[in-house]
Amino acid sequence: MASIVSRGNGRYTVIYYEGSGKCRKQIWKSGLTMNEALALKEKKNLDAQEQKAEERAKRKGKIPPSRLLVEDYLTQFIKSYGNKHWSPSYYAGNESLINNYIIPYLGNYKLSDVTTQMIDDYYDFLLTECKPVFSPGNPKRNNISPAQTKSIGKLLKTAFNHAKRRGLIAANPVCNADTPTYKSVERPAFSPQEIEKILVYTDQPDDYEKYVIHAALCIQYYCTTRGGEVGALQWNDLDIDSKTLHVSKTISRIKKEHLNLPKVNIFYAFPDQTIDATTTIVLKSPKTPATDRFCKISDLLIAKLERLKVMQQEMLTNIFCNHYYDNQLIICQPNGRPLMPEQLNRKFKNVILEMCDAGFKFSSVPANCLGEIVFHSVRAASATKKLALSGGNIKAVMAAGGWTDPEMVIRYSKTYDEDQEYIVQQMEKDYLKITQPNSDLEKEKMLSYIVENPGVINEILRTFWDQNVSRA
Repeated sequence: MASIVSRGNGRYTVIYYEGSGKCRKQIWKSGLTMNEALALKEKKNLDAQEQKAEERAKRKGKIPPSRLLVEDYLTQFIKSYGNKHWSPSYYAGNESLINNYIIPYLGNYKLSDVTTQMIDDYYDFLLTECKPVFSPGNPKRNNISPAQTKSIGKLLKTAFNHAKRRGLIAANPVCNADTPTYKSVERPAFSPQEIEKILVYTDQPDDYEKYVIHAALCIQYYCTTRGGEVGALQWNDLDIDSKTLHVSKTISRIKKEHLNLPKVNIFYAFPDQTIDATTTIVLKSPKTPATDRFCKISDLLIAKLERLKVMQQEMLTNIFCNHYYDNQLIICQPNGRPLMPEQLNRKFKNVILEMCDAGFKFSSVPANCLGEIVFHSVRAASATKKLALSGGNIKAVMAAGGWTDPEMVIRYSKTYDEDQEYIVQQMEKDYLKITQPNSDLEKEKMLSYIVENPGVINEILRTFWDQNVSRA
């Protein structure tokens, strides 16, 4: 600890130590006034306390808050916080954002040195200079989108809030940062009428590749499911007596290192196809409790599924034999292997291209937007159809689609030109009833009177006959 020695004539000397171990040495700072000596002593005492805290932390394998870098903290954060609160897909996505976009720019700064201005500059860097990191199959862009920048900001806000709760920083610098705003673009979706035409086109029971996507589209359309739910359905989920499909799980590809996350409930892991695989396909618990539901199905859909099962049995017996992967999946590849949502998506896009090549014109989606259509878009057509058939019963549609928020039903349901035309025609009819009240009303009264008094027809005809005779 530092000490002060008076040298006379109002001058003082501060004695303190610097360094550690064999490099530790005593320092004399002379010629100071009383105030300067007191300030230096206080500073050196604080430095000594911080150094001791750092040495204790090093012995325990921890980094003191004052020395903690953003990279070190985020590494701790994703393991301590992410393991408890994130699903595997969300964990993998956030891990990618941290490694590809946050650590390369902010990683070498001390956690306590990050300011709101730095975060603002970081957002500008992402939007104007940062080059995106691409994964196979993703469309290439020249910069980071506002939507992705907002996702990064959301992740940073959560991370710094966690640091504040742990006492590592005094305030969250992300809270007052100017987060980029963006308007979400609504993904196009076919109208229910055109989805039904696609169902007719794919209804080819002699072609398994066509018929399996037909069955998948039927399930998606009539049960308002998600792609992962369709791929996870097994034959024991079908109850013919009660005419229901039990949607209780989803199929997903997960990194093996994430299989033990607390938020993951694995029902079954499919065998790996390669020895060095880093991911595995699993059947796991659904996204929310509301997702676990029994979907009512029609006799028509039951007949289609039974036909699909016969086709699978024929392939097992006559083609693949012992090489058939009998996982009891309803929607699967010809050899029994699962069909992932991205594979269903590709098959659906191929069907659309085939129909376009055959001369079919889709009116509900512009031709330049057909590439944006995905298998999941069928869920929107399903919600639209059910909302109309139920007379706007949002709760019924929520239950059918496994939603917990009514806003999701509104977001998924679409409106088309024919809906607007119907509304205009109906409004015109209602107006005419007011402006011409006697026309329809008098007709209804006359028909009702004739039905109740059938003899009046004879009187009318006799009167008409007498008048014509007298004129003759």
